[in-house]
Amino acid sequence: MKIEENALIDNSLGIQSRCKLLVKLQNIEDLNKIHDLIKSNKKYFIHGEGTNIVPPSFYDGLVLKADFNHINLNKNILNVGSAYNWTELVKFCIKNDINGFENLIDIPGSVGASPVQNIGAYGADVSSLIESIDCFCLKRFKEINLNNKDCKFSYRDSILKNSHYLIYNLNFKSNLKENINPDYASIQKYMHDNSFNTDNLNKQDISRIISKVRAKALPNPDHVFNAGSFFKNPIIHKNQINFEYFSEDKLIIWDYSDTLVKVGAARLIELIQHQLSLPKNVSIYKNHSLVLITNGKATQQEVLNFASHINEIVYKTFNISLEIEPNIIN
Repeated sequence: MKIEENALIDNSLGIQSRCKLLVKLQNIEDLNKIHDLIKSNKKYFIHGEGTNIVPPSFYDGLVLKADFNHINLNKNILNVGSAYNWTELVKFCIKNDINGFENLIDIPGSVGASPVQNIGAYGADVSSLIESIDCFCLKRFKEINLNNKDCKFSYRDSILKNSHYLIYNLNFKSNLKENINPDYASIQKYMHDNSFNTDNLNKQDISRIISKVRAKALPNPDHVFNAGSFFKNPIIHKNQINFEYFSEDKLIIWDYSDTLVKVGAARLIELIQHQLSLPKNVSIYKNHSLVLITNGKATQQEVLNFASHINEIVYKTFNISLEIEPNIIN
């Protein structure tokens, strides 16, 4: 176990953030040593690669980082440490003919962060790939195993969000049948525009196409400060939507259930973007209106104030409230 005082909190928004103590846990034995630290500090959060957080300038508590980086294929289960990079896992699975991961390539962050918000892209969600998750409960100070049902996965959500569970290992299904899914609109458009031969489409083809589509639409956090999609697509009753200013055909709406629809948040923001007052250090990415970017000088409050401004205009226009997707650290 390594402990660092006044340590930097890595985050892809480029916010200059530090914490009281950064605690790096390197093995199972370390998990049993943090009882006194937790009890004496009380305030803590669990940190991965920082690609999905909005941290403050100073966090007066513990930042816990589990540096478990193993990967083992055991019969029909793939055991992966929480610190393993997500895209490296996807590449491993494609190379080893493990199905279901290909549509999720190039999502920034660690494997341990993937189930917390049930990451998803291009018609796939990580929840469909998870057998179980090994955690350390920071309330009872004991190791526990959560099966898929225990996690209560839903759209960009799970029981793990803002919980006391420190994830150190994930157990993925490695025997899923091949189910190539090219049906997402942007994938179809790429294949059409590039005269792509869809005969015998395989995992490698899909992953390469998605990498190119993502690279065009979403900024790489290594080059542009961002935390990915900043708002969730709202799930609401259709009769709630205000069509006074924009007709239904101007919006993107998907059927979600018998009574609910999912509305494309990116389109909502595109339609009202001209009404926004841009702050000095935060803006909307030119290729994707769901992505907020910074110049590396923004504070947490500047980012959240701009997000609130966007939400206010969207609500006034469409009677729809947007929910922030990244984790706000207080």
